[in-house]
Amino acid sequence: METNSFTYVRPWIEKILLSIRKDIKTDHLAVDKSFFKTHFGSRPMNKLTQEEIFAVYEKELLAGNAELREWVINRWVFKHGDIYRFFADRLSAINPNFQEIQTIEDAQAEKIISPAIDSFGATSTYLFSRLNGVVFSPQIFERLNQAAMKETEKNKVSDEQKSLDESIDQMKARHQRELSRLQEKYEDKLAGVQRKYSTDVEALKKQIRSLQQRVR
Repeated sequence: METNSFTYVRPWIEKILLSIRKDIKTDHLAVDKSFFKTHFGSRPMNKLTQEEIFAVYEKELLAGNAELREWVINRWVFKHGDIYRFFADRLSAINPNFQEIQTIEDAQAEKIISPAIDSFGATSTYLFSRLNGVVFSPQIFERLNQAAMKETEKNKVSDEQKSLDESIDQMKARHQRELSRLQEKYEDKLAGVQRKYSTDVEALKKQIRSLQQRVR
């Protein structure tokens, strides 16, 4: 029985789909009319949310839609040509026809995954290995999975901190704009008061001069 590689990468399916979201709309949904009609009926594509689309794709991938699975994997690999070339070079050193490799010893695997993680990160290394059926041992895959989970959590915390920093910066900018607006409004009001004061003083001076002339 063929193993569904997406069952192993379930926490990262959204990440995978995000990297090919433009292809999904232009090269799959727009082309596969039957798939579109089955899941979205007659709704206009521009009315579909990304969440709705991704939910359908994740469901189909986990359900074992082999045609969709191959399409998604091919597009994802195309977007990650650098890691494909890396694995192709390393696997070719084991067997020039690396599609025929049946097993990879852990010692050989270490020489592949350590530099791969250094170059591409644990998550991309794990996703590529699982999606493309690299024949690592269960122990190696477990190590990669744990490293990918840890990296993902670290990136999540980093992204949350970045969002918080951006929110603080936006708040500061908003407050600065408000202060500038209030300052400008105050200065305009003060200028108006000064103009009125000058006008009143001039009028008062004229009245005084007029009274002085009458007294004389």
